Amino acid sequence: MISEVTPRGKEFLFFSLFSIIGKASSFIGPLVSSAIIDASASKNNSTPFYFLFALSLASFLFLLFFVDLGKSRVEQEEFLEREREAKKRIAGGSDGGDGESGIGRGL
Repeated sequence: MISEVTPRGKEFLFFSLFSIIGKASSFIGPLVSSAIIDASASKNNSTPFYFLFALSLASFLFLLFFVDLGKSRVEQEEFLEREREAKKRIAGGSDGGDGESGIGRGL
């Protein structure tokens, strides 16, 4: 699903962020699980499962109902078009049309 909402050409940014979040959760997850076990009255080792299951279910439902893949594809195309136009302006040396580069102008 991440690849469907990621603009083409920017995948490395999104997947790098995804990797960092994954590494952080692998560090934080056991701490949260231990805290849940310690806070429960029964000290049952399966208690974190119920919390993580509910969290996973809530995340799934959020993504299912609030992420519009069709809208994302349209926004992705618009973003890529703006990026292409910006690259053309930079490559073409467009400086705003007044013949000056803007360097050295008084404020």
